[in-house]
Amino acid sequence: MGYMDLREWLANVEADGELERISGADCDLEMSAIAEVIYREGKQPPPALLFDDIPGYPKGYRTIYGMEASPRRLARCIGLSGDRFDYTSLVRDCMKHLLSEKRSIPPKFVTTGPVLENVLTGNQIALTNFPSPRFHELDGGRYIGTAVAVIQRDPDTGCVNLGTYRCMVVDRDHFAVHMTEGKHGRHIIDEKYAPRGQVMPIAIAIGTEPALYYASTRDVSWNVSEYDFAGGVMGEPIEVIEGPYTKLPLPARAEIVIEGEWHPGEMADEGPFGEWHGYYANLGQLPVPEPVVRVKTILHRNDPILTCMPPSAPPNEQSLHSGVFGAAAIWSKLEMCNVPGIKGVWNHSVGSGILFNVISIKQSFVGHPMQVGMIASQLVALTHTGAFTVLVDDDINPYDLYDVMWAVSTRTDPERDIHIIPRCFAGSSDPCVPLEEKMKYSKPPKPLSKGRAVIDACRPYAGKENWYPVARLSSTLRKQVLDKWGELFRRLL
Repeated sequence: MGYMDLREWLANVEADGELERISGADCDLEMSAIAEVIYREGKQPPPALLFDDIPGYPKGYRTIYGMEASPRRLARCIGLSGDRFDYTSLVRDCMKHLLSEKRSIPPKFVTTGPVLENVLTGNQIALTNFPSPRFHELDGGRYIGTAVAVIQRDPDTGCVNLGTYRCMVVDRDHFAVHMTEGKHGRHIIDEKYAPRGQVMPIAIAIGTEPALYYASTRDVSWNVSEYDFAGGVMGEPIEVIEGPYTKLPLPARAEIVIEGEWHPGEMADEGPFGEWHGYYANLGQLPVPEPVVRVKTILHRNDPILTCMPPSAPPNEQSLHSGVFGAAAIWSKLEMCNVPGIKGVWNHSVGSGILFNVISIKQSFVGHPMQVGMIASQLVALTHTGAFTVLVDDDINPYDLYDVMWAVSTRTDPERDIHIIPRCFAGSSDPCVPLEEKMKYSKPPKPLSKGRAVIDACRPYAGKENWYPVARLSSTLRKQVLDKWGELFRRLL
């Protein structure tokens, strides 16, 4: 993999010329504002941003933004070759190397690790000592957990689950954790510990090996630990220690680990928070009661790095991550269903990497586009948030939104080719669900629903070979012109 932990990975990123060090920025809005401007308006690909000398916090405490916001860094995170940066190669490599749980390697228990350089208990505990950002002006608190792995154990199976769930600082020794419906972590709380009145051990790992963070963001199968999955990605076991308080396996080379416990019925107001889709859409500007964790131990390395992933209206630093991994998950599952003819898949950043998904196919039979669209619209990767699934022919570039919308505009008959699937699952943060509908439900909320659309932007299979000719430069003529006018294009392209 070329790295053992976040620090070795950052050294590689800096050697690639993709790390920007910024000193003196405030963690209250300013760091996130800098990141948003750079990622929205700056040169592409944007660098990772390492903030230090943060006002009001101990010298040496740092934050990192944009870990996976360039193709090269994304490849470095998960052990891809890093020498092919077109979208198709990234997605196909991701499918090939990462989406097989058969390669899982269980973690390895060790007795020590860098995370044990500082062990804080009792009166030493102070979440407020870390530069947890407030990301946007309407946010209701500071978030120590965004690009993190929340660690829980299923009390029935013993399987250890790691999920990326946001964590808001409540006070010096409490944090509130938000888990959306249908996620493994939420199921463990709502279906296992809460009904039995049992106290739940829980931990947050911050600044883990990038492969472990990647695993915690994926839809890994039930009863497969993300530790095992990440070990398969790394090609070797993730080193873990036994948590001094929770007895959970904790990543030994993480920057920070916070141990605690949740007592059934204990809740605290969390949020509001600007969500992944760019809206305050959980309950708008109202805070929501969420499980509150009593902090029992804080472990951290010297000069710890807090990993941050602020959501915002797209494009943002999550766009590439969501596009590549979401597309790989969809494509892989379509192949598992033996769906033929898939030529490309992309989750566009205009839909926050989840809501607007395009699949390119080589049509083989009548109804082929609808077969693909109906299956893809209901895959695990989309069950919470998918809104639009667009099918295009293989002469359309699925990664080029102009090309896609040209196909939608010219090959789609709105009456015949737009298909609405009613009453599909919707999460509580979905901005399409009216606020008043969400307000009807108690906590935890009952399931919400919304429709999904499958758009057939393919030429009709019958007669597609005689479809209207396209007025577009041929590949042969393009090569001729490039060869003849190479100097001109070198200046202008």
